[in-house]
Amino acid sequence: MKVSRLTRRRFLAVTGAGTATGALLTAVSAGSAGGQLTSSSTDRAGVATRDLTQAVLSAFEGHRLVAIGESHGQQEHGDAQQMLLADPRLPQVVDDIVVEFGNALYQPIVDRFVAGAAVDDQVLRQVWRNTTQSPGATGDQPIREQFFRTVRAVNWTLPAERRIRVLLGDPPIDWSHITAQAQVDALLDQRDAHMASVVKREVLAKKRRALIFYGSGHVMHSPEPGQNVGHGVPLIEEQSGQHVYVIVAGSHPRLVTCPRRTVIPCSGNWLESTDAGPFMDAPRLCGVPLGKLADAVLYLGQPADLTQSQWDPAIFHDPVYWAELQRRNAINGNLIDLEQYRRQQPITLPTPPPVSCAAGRGD
Repeated sequence: MKVSRLTRRRFLAVTGAGTATGALLTAVSAGSAGGQLTSSSTDRAGVATRDLTQAVLSAFEGHRLVAIGESHGQQEHGDAQQMLLADPRLPQVVDDIVVEFGNALYQPIVDRFVAGAAVDDQVLRQVWRNTTQSPGATGDQPIREQFFRTVRAVNWTLPAERRIRVLLGDPPIDWSHITAQAQVDALLDQRDAHMASVVKREVLAKKRRALIFYGSGHVMHSPEPGQNVGHGVPLIEEQSGQHVYVIVAGSHPRLVTCPRRTVIPCSGNWLESTDAGPFMDAPRLCGVPLGKLADAVLYLGQPADLTQSQWDPAIFHDPVYWAELQRRNAINGNLIDLEQYRRQQPITLPTPPPVSCAAGRGD
């Protein structure tokens, strides 16, 4: 039987359900120097909105862990992430940031880099290129490298004891020793458990506080006992007793009047009972109230307004890198259409058909 090959867009959709830094820092610092950013306000949609940074700062008043779930590769999410990182108040409440898009094998490299040491570009790129998700997701979108460079820039202004540490949450895979898909599968099965172990060992055991940047599917709460228990945040909550404050990215037509890049609590409004299936574009969540999965929503805009961060096709004309991607693809049965990486892709996000839940179960 012929197996259809995956495009990168399709791969990210499946797994997601699963040089301007200095200017950015200056702009944010100037904007917040006079006080707090936009406070909470009630929008015409009947929900209270709050600036992302202020929402995160407030969440840390009562929680040691705050998770922000993303839709992979989305430019608007990367923009919001950059603004949050660049806010000078963030290092006052955050010690660590745990990320999905980094191979734990390279933790020493990232530790050196974000602390300000010199790291060659080709060495640094291994962090996001050599994860368990390769070759379906290479991490070569600009927003990934920008994240690490922004944290480094933020740390430049801080004393050593207040610098933010980036913790790489993807299991330590050494691709130079991978010759069979079974080896990759064994590590894929450990992804959420590994993330939870990193948080418990490097954050909670050391009495630190952390942001968790992962795909929304990894950070949602268990809606009921025994559900989603294999996912990252439910594992952390079950094993540590800590409640993680979860913010997931999502959209709904009723939010069209809300400012973009704002956070809306799920409790006390219609979002609490809305069907998570259409909201999260995830059929498996049909019938589950959104309020059981997340504490708040990050609204980035309506689907038609969203774009994706695109890699430079020239990256994939490096013969050494290209040969390695071909080797990895052969290991997984050539399921990925690698040629797409060498073509310029549209900036707009693909529009999947809307999720339709059973009658009476949607909002």
